[in-house]
Amino acid sequence: MNGITELAKLLKERENSNGYSPMIGRIIELPNLKIRLGDKVILTSAHIKTCVSLNTSDEFGQYIHLGKEVVLLPYADNQKFIVIGVVQ
Repeated sequence: MNGITELAKLLKERENSNGYSPMIGRIIELPNLKIRLGDKVILTSAHIKTCVSLNTSDEFGQYIHLGKEVVLLPYADNQKFIVIGVVQ
């Protein structure tokens, strides 16, 4: 693929932005928050703000949300995310 075709392809992808639609991730580590988004992306606390407490533990000291899915709302051009809820 030549340079002009590649540039046109990049411009086309940029104009068809999906906007900010919710995404689903999975909590893979607590208390140092890590959320897997897709197969390769790992989000850390540097990328995340949360509306819910994710560090809640049960009577045995186990984190009750570890391994659960969360609903994420992207912002800042999909570079940061707000956790708006835990999928039950």
